Amino acid sequence: MKKVWVVCATGIATSTMMRLKVESFLKEQGLEANVQQYRVTEISSDRMDADVIMATTEIPKEFHELVPVINGISLITGIGQEEALQELADTLRKP
Repeated sequence: MKKVWVVCATGIATSTMMRLKVESFLKEQGLEANVQQYRVTEISSDRMDADVIMATTEIPKEFHELVPVINGISLITGIGQEEALQELADTLRKP
């Protein structure tokens, strides 16, 4: 099963909103994924097992070399949300 990390600065409010929207979207799309919620200081490239990261905060550069990182701010503002979710779906559908 694919893994999605949703990441924000504190791991509380915005990542919770993102997680709920991502889980709802993935269900609508018939995509199965394990969605895990983190604060940016909790993530480590040493234990990277995500297939994609969706974040509302700046993610350290080393993660960008490991997995796709999608800007999740649109899931909070609503502006560009459909495009970001489609990018997530397209990324998860890749083998």
